[in-house]
Amino acid sequence: MKHVIRGRRAAVAAAGAAALLALTACGGDDEGDGGEASGGPAQADAVKAMRTVTSVHAAGEMILVADPVTIDVQVDDKGNCVGSASGDEGAVEFVMQGDTAWVKPDAAYLESEYMYDDAVIAEVEGSYLEEAKADAQSALVDLCKLDTYVEQTNSVVSFSPGMTQKEQTKHEGVAVVPYVNEDPSTSDGASMKIAADGKPYPVTITDPEGAEVDLAFSAFGKPVKAEAPAADSVLTEEQLSDIRLEAM
Repeated sequence: MKHVIRGRRAAVAAAGAAALLALTACGGDDEGDGGEASGGPAQADAVKAMRTVTSVHAAGEMILVADPVTIDVQVDDKGNCVGSASGDEGAVEFVMQGDTAWVKPDAAYLESEYMYDDAVIAEVEGSYLEEAKADAQSALVDLCKLDTYVEQTNSVVSFSPGMTQKEQTKHEGVAVVPYVNEDPSTSDGASMKIAADGKPYPVTITDPEGAEVDLAFSAFGKPVKAEAPAADSVLTEEQLSDIRLEAM
């Protein structure tokens, strides 16, 4: 989970920044996709709607640099973010508010990403590490940007712009219009489901080979409660520095 988010292929220019790989679909449908249909929201409508969103909840599995990770993130356009990411290199919870970040890594993450030895890990594990957002790991900062999820949606449409529209159905109780890539020359499991009522937000986006992303979106425009952790669970940079010096 180091430095930047990227997929296994470079995203096309229209996709903007790096795309992400998901290994499993996020949630099931209440009904089948049905046959082909017309009318309703288009793929481009989902991209436009995503560009206007003020907050979102994103959940699923993706590639964070070279590692498969599971994420669950709530983020808004005011710099508030709360979430988690876990994978082979460990797990981390994080809260970001304004210019401040609080990061709570587990022992495996402290060892693999922070390179801490056992003595430091024993003192640090279970605490939130407080730091300026500008100094936080860029991969985690990227997870806390709305633009990341706009770019993911745009990437799916860029790689598979001609998906076949299916009959309206439901995804976890939400009415959606499904789109599926049925082109035998390019089909790689790409699909997306767009909200049928209200703004045409993307409810799911999936593209395992092209844009390399598979996420579920919800809570569009809902407040993000990114509260600072309790003071007794936080280690400041100065306190962390003291712990590291004592362990030498």
